[in-house]
Amino acid sequence: MIPEEVLKAFDNLCHPEKPLVWVATSSKDMPHLVPVCFVKALDDGRLLIGNVFISRTEQNIESNPRIALAVAFKRNGWDGYLLKGRAEVLKEGSLFDSFKQEVLERSGGKRKLRSALLVSVEEVYSLAPRKGNKRLV
Repeated sequence: MIPEEVLKAFDNLCHPEKPLVWVATSSKDMPHLVPVCFVKALDDGRLLIGNVFISRTEQNIESNPRIALAVAFKRNGWDGYLLKGRAEVLKEGSLFDSFKQEVLERSGGKRKLRSALLVSVEEVYSLAPRKGNKRLV
């Protein structure tokens, strides 16, 4: 299970006081990295990532579901988390529909989801600068 503090760090929905989340995917040929702000932590430890513009990320997930997400922030020095897992692309269903509405409302009608990435987290790491094992889950 993902620690509550980690989930809170990723649950931002483009909040101006929260950092961007960086999403890394890869095709067979090239890695790809994008910043996103529409991220929602679900109660079961999974994450939803809103896709408004990131067509290459969606293509990569369809051919290679492995994904990494990172968030870094300053809190008594630098801190952050790295999550690794598998993602699937959602374009319909109740989970997608409710997230789509939430993003539309949060953005004042300026952003419409093309899809959402549902991320099942398998590994969690601390990005705080320290020696030793940084794996949390």
